[in-house]
Amino acid sequence: MKLNYTFKHLDHSDALVTYTEGKMEDIGKFLLKEGYGNVYFSKQKNEFQVEISVNTREKYFKATAFGMDVYAAVDAVVDKLEKQFLKTSKQFKDHKKPENTKESRIETSMRFRKAA
Repeated sequence: MKLNYTFKHLDHSDALVTYTEGKMEDIGKFLLKEGYGNVYFSKQKNEFQVEISVNTREKYFKATAFGMDVYAAVDAVVDKLEKQFLKTSKQFKDHKKPENTKESRIETSMRFRKAA
């Protein structure tokens, strides 16, 4: 996954870029297609803000986290994105199974109502 980094009111840090790349590679395996993203680091008074937006062919993902430590904020935003990736991945994998579709669930509930 290609990532562009932007730092606002914060010095560019290679260690922070490497840490973020490592975290994003760990959750990048949940994406169905390769994507590209933007990582935005900023600091306001004593709080860090990390915002990551990932654009893929299927969907657009965006997450923001705040924290007193920039590495903790990166961990929080990556956790949020991981949940979004897993949810989307599950939707794309399960949509082909007829028993997992909405119509099938409605049909099965109607059968149980008629039987009762």
